[in-house]
Amino acid sequence: MDTEPALRFLTGSLHVEYLRPTPLGVPLEVRSRVKEIKGRKVTVTATVSAMGDVCARGEVVAIRMPEHLEKELLSGNKGRTT
Repeated sequence: MDTEPALRFLTGSLHVEYLRPTPLGVPLEVRSRVKEIKGRKVTVTATVSAMGDVCARGEVVAIRMPEHLEKELLSGNKGRTT
């Protein structure tokens, strides 16, 4: 999603299935797609392949960060009230 300002998300859940060992020193291909968007919740599926073989697949549920929390974190406040 190419937006200005950049959208920020928090991980709601992450599930990964490791299907086979991922070789070292070879190019990896990551393919993902948006499976569902419901309000602030986005579900994305992905695969990681090496030399044409899928090594892992997963799904993440990401929640768009509330604007007030984003402002607090970017300002360095981190919820402090003084």
